[in-house]
Amino acid sequence: MLMNTPVNHVTFLANVNVEQPSEWFVPGKNNTDGCGQLQTWELPFGFKGNATSSLPTFQANLQKLHSNGITITLTMGSWCTQFPVNPNEEWTPDMFQQFVAYFEKIRSDVFGNALDGIDFDWEGFCKVECLKGACSCDWNDTFCGSFSPEELAQGQSWYVPDPKGGPAQKFMCWMLPTPSTLQVMTGITHWMKKAGYVVTLVPMSTAVYTNETDTTPNQVMRNEFVKWRMQPYPNGKQIDGSGTFNLMDMVDGVLLQWYSGFDAALCLHSTDPKACACDNTPDEDYPNVVNITNGMISSYYFMAGAGGNMFPTEFPVRCQACGTNVRLPDGKIANISCAPRDEQWFLPGNGSAIIQSHQQGLKNYVNTHNGSIPYWWVEGLGVNSKCPRAIDCPDWRYAGEPDYSRQLNTIERLGHVLDLNKLSIGFETLGVDVQVQYQAWEDPALPWPPVTEQQKEAGYYYLPCKQNMTKDNINQEMRCGQPLLSQNWGLKFDAADIVGLSKAVQDKMGKTLAGIGMFTLDGVLWTPEGNATRFWFNELIQLNKTYQIPCYGDHCTGSGPSPSPPGANVCDPTKGCNVCSACCKSYLKDQSDCDSCVSQSCAKANVCDPTK
Repeated sequence: MLMNTPVNHVTFLANVNVEQPSEWFVPGKNNTDGCGQLQTWELPFGFKGNATSSLPTFQANLQKLHSNGITITLTMGSWCTQFPVNPNEEWTPDMFQQFVAYFEKIRSDVFGNALDGIDFDWEGFCKVECLKGACSCDWNDTFCGSFSPEELAQGQSWYVPDPKGGPAQKFMCWMLPTPSTLQVMTGITHWMKKAGYVVTLVPMSTAVYTNETDTTPNQVMRNEFVKWRMQPYPNGKQIDGSGTFNLMDMVDGVLLQWYSGFDAALCLHSTDPKACACDNTPDEDYPNVVNITNGMISSYYFMAGAGGNMFPTEFPVRCQACGTNVRLPDGKIANISCAPRDEQWFLPGNGSAIIQSHQQGLKNYVNTHNGSIPYWWVEGLGVNSKCPRAIDCPDWRYAGEPDYSRQLNTIERLGHVLDLNKLSIGFETLGVDVQVQYQAWEDPALPWPPVTEQQKEAGYYYLPCKQNMTKDNINQEMRCGQPLLSQNWGLKFDAADIVGLSKAVQDKMGKTLAGIGMFTLDGVLWTPEGNATRFWFNELIQLNKTYQIPCYGDHCTGSGPSPSPPGANVCDPTKGCNVCSACCKSYLKDQSDCDSCVSQSCAKANVCDPTK
C-alpha cells in the first residue's frame, strides 16, 4: 500500500522514552512518569515486540522501502512521553556519544541498517497516569498558564470539584519544554549529524510560531524551540567542548504541527484580540463545528472520575471552543453552550443512581423528540479551541483578507530563525469516515466498542459498524459512530491551497517550502481494488501532480472513487431498509451479503456513494 502512495519519508511513532542515552528502545516498557503509557509493542511492516522471528520480514520490508528512495526515521517521544525538563537531567558529551552508539546498534540489529535517523516529537507530558479511561493530566489556562516553563517542570496540580458533591479530582498541568529540554535535543542533533544521520523536528504549533521576543515575566508565550534554539543556554551543560550550536540550523527539516490540540495559554496572554478569534472562513464541507449532517458523531470524554462515549448532534472540532469564557469570532469573551439544552441530560459519574438517571434521561429524550434515536452531551463538559488559530497555526483564509495572509505573516516571521527551504506544514489526515460499532449494556447511555480482551491483545480496539441505531431498534442499544470525525484538527488537507500557499511564499519571500507532512499516513494510503478508498487519498494524488514525488508501486497513477462526505450517505431509517438495497449491491460482492445487509437495517449501505 505504501509503495503505491507518493511519500518520501516515514517515521515510526512508538512512544520512545529517551531518559537515558542507551537502552531506550524497549517495546512494551511502561513510562511511569510519562502518563503511564507503554512504548509501542508493534511497528508497521512486520515488527512484533521482541520476537526475533519477525525481524527478517520487518527488515526486508524496510530495505525495500529504503531502496526505493523512502527515508525512514524513528520518532523520539510523542504526546505524553517523558523528556528531560530539569537541569539535573541535562546530558554530557559522553552521553550524547553513547546515544549515537546505541542508535547504531538498534539500527543494525533491529532495523537492518535501513534506519536513516531520528525525529523529535517532544511535546508535553505529566507524571501521573493519563490513559483512556483514567486521566489525571490536564490544562487550566488560569492556573497552569501562569507558571514559567521551569515551574511547570516541578509539577503543578489543582483540584476540580465534583459536580454532584463527591470527592474533588486532582489534576496535574502538562509539562512543556524548558531550556534543559533543548540542551538535550540540540546535543543529540549535533552528534547525530556529526555521525551522518538524519534529524527532523515536529514541534507543536505553540513551540515554533514567531521570532518575536517573549517579554512576559514568566515566559508564558511558549515558542520554546525558537526561544532556546541556541545551546548550551547560559549555565547549561556543554555539548561538544566550548562550542555553541543552533538547533534550527542543524536539523534537516521542521514540520509545523498546524493541528495542535491546545494553545498552552497563548490565547489568554496574547494582547491581540484576533490572535485566537475563530473568524476563519472554512470550506462548507470542513466546518469549525460539525453536526449530524457531516456524520455520526461519537466523542470520548473523561469527567468526574468517569469516562465514556457521547453522541451529540453537533461538536466544535477546530478553532471554535464551547463552554465558559470562550473567545468569539469578533475577539470578545462570552459563554457558549456546547449543545442544545435538551441534549444535556447526561450526568457524568458512576453508580446505580447515575445509571438510573441515564435510563430515564434517554427515555425522556426519545419520547419528547418524536421517537428519535437518542443524542446527548455530558452536562458541564466544555471543549477547548484547537488549530487552526491565527497566532500559531493560521487557516487558509479569513473574512475580508487575501488568501493565506495570516499564514504568510507567520512564515515570514519564522524565516528570521530558520531556513524556510526546510519548513513543512503539517496536516491531520485521519479516517474521519471510518464507522465503528458501539453497544451498551446495563447503562443505555454508556455504549462501548464490543471488543473482547482477546481482540484487544491482538491490537483491535474497534470493530466495523454492523448495526446502526434506528427508531425501530433503539432497545437493542447498538449504534455506530465515527470517532475520528471530532478529532481531525487543523487546516483542511487541500491540494489547491497547499500549492497556492507555496506559490505565495515563493512570490513574497523567494523561498520554496519543503512540502507537507501528515498524521497519519493511514488516511492517505492507496488501497487495493475492492477496498474503500482512504478519505484523503485522492487529494494527495492531486497534490502530487505538482510535487511529482516518485512512486515505485504497481498502481501509482490510479486513484479510487471519491469518498463520500461523512454522514451524507447514512440511510434514512424512516424510509425503511429497501431504499439502501441498490447501494448495498454496489458495495457488497454477492447477493447473500446484500440481503444480509438490508436485513440489518442497512448496516453496510452507509459506506457507499450517495450519488448511486
